[in-house]
Amino acid sequence: PGRLLMVYTALRTLASALSLRLGGHVQFIRPLILPMAEGAAKNNYGELDEKEMEELKGLAGATENYGNFYGQNVFVASGGVLLIVGVLKELGFDVEALAVAKASIPVAIIAVLVSAVQFLRFDRKLARKKARA
Repeated sequence: PGRLLMVYTALRTLASALSLRLGGHVQFIRPLILPMAEGAAKNNYGELDEKEMEELKGLAGATENYGNFYGQNVFVASGGVLLIVGVLKELGFDVEALAVAKASIPVAIIAVLVSAVQFLRFDRKLARKKARA
């Protein structure tokens, strides 16, 4: 399931950076991504216990949060960027929306990489459990 979640996080971040809406937890994660991740986990590692299933649900939800939260500020006209620019200008800083969006790119990339590590660690945990069984 880790690879699936990594790909979705990257796609979600890219979509948010382009201000494209894919849905959300209710419209996309719960009916599509979570069942796919659950199927991948069962196929590769066997049945999941309740704790592992809850962790998988949390990770599936996190993909939406990571991708949307960190990706949206890469789009120059997003609400977050405009809010940051407005507040900084009120405080006397001369800043443009493009500069804020450019500064958000490394953060979005780091968020995708950190989430990939998190998802791979979950995969390794499931693989160790399967190896012991």
